[in-house]
Amino acid sequence: MLFCLPEGDALFNPLNTMFIQMACILVFSQFFYLFLKPCGQAGPVAQILAGIVLSLLTIIQKVHDFFLQKDSANYYIFFSFLLRTCFMFLIGLELDLDFMKRNLKNSIVITLGSLVSCAIIWIPFLLFLVRFLHIKGDFITLYLAFLVTLSNTASPVVIRSIIDWKLHTSEIGRLAISCGLCIEITNIFIYTMVIAYISGKMTGNIFAYTFATVVIIIINRFLASWLPKRNPKEKYLSKAETLAFFILILIIALTIESSNINSTGFVFLIGLMFPREGKTYRTLINRLSYPIHEFVLPVYFGYIGFRFSVHSLTKRHYLALVMTVALSMVAKLLGVLCACLFLKIPKKYWLFLSTILSVKGHIGLVLLDSNLTHKKWFTPIIHDTFIATLVITTLLSGVISSLLLRSQEKGFSHQKTSLEFHDTNDELRVLSCVYGVRQARGLISLISALNGVSSSPFTPYLMHLIPLSKKRKTELLYHELDEDGVNSNGGDDEFGTNEGLEINDSIDSFTRDRKVMIRQVKLVALMENMHEEICNGSEDLRVSIVFLPFHKHQRIDGKTTDDGEAFRDMNRKVLKQAQCSIGIFVDRNITGFRQLHGFESVQHVAALFFGGPDDREALSLCQWLINNGQIHLTIIQFVADGSETENLVGDAVTRENNDVLMEIVGNDQTNYETDRSFLEEYYNRYVTTGQVGFIEKRVSNGEQTLTILREIGEMYSLFVVGKNRGDCLMTSGMNDWDECPELGTVGDFLASSNMDRLEPFVLGRIKTNNPKPDMATPKMAKDTDGRSFPMEAMSGQQAPQEPV
Repeated sequence: MLFCLPEGDALFNPLNTMFIQMACILVFSQFFYLFLKPCGQAGPVAQILAGIVLSLLTIIQKVHDFFLQKDSANYYIFFSFLLRTCFMFLIGLELDLDFMKRNLKNSIVITLGSLVSCAIIWIPFLLFLVRFLHIKGDFITLYLAFLVTLSNTASPVVIRSIIDWKLHTSEIGRLAISCGLCIEITNIFIYTMVIAYISGKMTGNIFAYTFATVVIIIINRFLASWLPKRNPKEKYLSKAETLAFFILILIIALTIESSNINSTGFVFLIGLMFPREGKTYRTLINRLSYPIHEFVLPVYFGYIGFRFSVHSLTKRHYLALVMTVALSMVAKLLGVLCACLFLKIPKKYWLFLSTILSVKGHIGLVLLDSNLTHKKWFTPIIHDTFIATLVITTLLSGVISSLLLRSQEKGFSHQKTSLEFHDTNDELRVLSCVYGVRQARGLISLISALNGVSSSPFTPYLMHLIPLSKKRKTELLYHELDEDGVNSNGGDDEFGTNEGLEINDSIDSFTRDRKVMIRQVKLVALMENMHEEICNGSEDLRVSIVFLPFHKHQRIDGKTTDDGEAFRDMNRKVLKQAQCSIGIFVDRNITGFRQLHGFESVQHVAALFFGGPDDREALSLCQWLINNGQIHLTIIQFVADGSETENLVGDAVTRENNDVLMEIVGNDQTNYETDRSFLEEYYNRYVTTGQVGFIEKRVSNGEQTLTILREIGEMYSLFVVGKNRGDCLMTSGMNDWDECPELGTVGDFLASSNMDRLEPFVLGRIKTNNPKPDMATPKMAKDTDGRSFPMEAMSGQQAPQEPV
């Protein structure tokens, strides 16, 4: 029995002492992290230091005898294998596949640059080291061990550090993760192929295990789609069903390891190819993320530090150690810098990327201890030198990376907080907040509309807001409830879990239809703190716009019902504090817009443009609607009647032999010039090509604007309009009966009870402190008949004449 007491005076067997060692690592790492976190250090640094401290304590003979008992190494190796299998499978599950596909070239170039640089530098240094340390034996495997171990990047350390720095949603953070994984998998492949060639016996096993891995992937895909159908009303799979996946993974991993082949790449591939949607994926992420990130990885990093030992080294060996650490970091630096220069990556990321990719200690340790029969040069001195190099390099790289982040905090912060200056070819990240399935279905349709058929990157998040009441029916915390979301006494849906099940079903249906993955986030907080959590979440997720649900909803009889003043106050606070654009989504339940992703009918969308930064932001959002074949977008520009117009000198813009004649009238000269150039560019890009329709409405006051809005109210499925536009003549008098000022004058009227039959709309808002690049004023020509655009430009995309 594993836990039985051995004979003699020993009180603990190696298994028990190993668990005590894990507990000590967790305690020490938390202690160090309390002091290092304010300095910007990541968790792995504190955890490795905890392992080093525990290792130094083994100088005391009693501590040494307690932790390093007979056969304890076998226990450490086996549990290290279990931990490694768990987190490599999770890394494969959590990896952003879309980003890695888009940046595969960058990852490959950086990987090759790193390996080539290290390979060149290690050749002369190895010749020196052989003579300096009097090494004898197989120099090919020695060079391979140096190359693989010291040029490698520990991907778990990179991932955990990037998460602690909150860079896992940034471009540079995800690129670092992709490069770390690519370097590590490449090193595993090179090492395995060379050892297989030397042994002459492993090649057949490698192909057999590759085939077995493919079979496991196919089985997982079948189980992932079949198991949820057994209990469709359950939110997660049962524990027994979840265990089936782990049994398959452990069987293949143990079989591979029994043949002296590293199973890390195979397990990672199984996780990478696992289906990314549905109940099965949510179950595995839910049950693996917390224990692995909070317990498994800290223990594993602590074990890296625990192996640190310099007892067998002398002063002569310390010189070799210093040179090895220095060359290891210099080789990585030169390789990554050359790759970054070739790829034209911004210079502010060069040093950070090269230092964070210098962390080591994962596969290097595993490969160092494997295939010892082929390593005739392997001695305790070489072993301790390798281990010390890995640990010291990782600590230095982690500290330097954090210092670079602190010194360039603005350079690594989220910059794309305004859609007006957001290139449509860049990734669009949006966050939709919902309380229940009623809001979720409308916002999922909006996500579907924004994605369209465009090839531009699109990353949607859906945040389920679960307000906590101060007086609850159960004393249990949210995470203490069972998997069905209710307590064992049969409590009701106090924490919104039944709503969560319906939201999951809606997302799964959308994913099957559109092949777009919506990443789900759950936010449980007191209502008075909800706005702060939403703002923090939007910054952590680095989204460009947040969609909030309106505090009212439409009943089945068409009447509007208020959901509560607390929801309205939350929207106001988010509008005030958020650092990105905000959209308030007013959903009419009777509309057909929610069925966008399930039907082929065309939906008519109108963008109302009065002028100002918020209207420009709202019109910028429509750029992602244009590429959707089911969206018919029409821009309705309101122009103040009787305002003076000016002749603009310049050449006419020609599109298919049609002269485009354009004029924009504004009151404030600064906003006028900005609106003018923005709308002219928008028109030339989309209207002249027939993608978007355009209508001009001349009004002299708010009353005429209201009349026009009533006329077009039933013609469109969605209205997109900005919130603020300052002192605007075209909306004068409309704010005299404001019911919801947070929507703006136009938005408030569209959402009012007088417009119950109006379709949903999105209210766009832009923060006034967003950076604005310089914009050149394009040249435009004036139409002779006084219209802003020729009739020919509208004929192909004219607004609908009948209600939709």
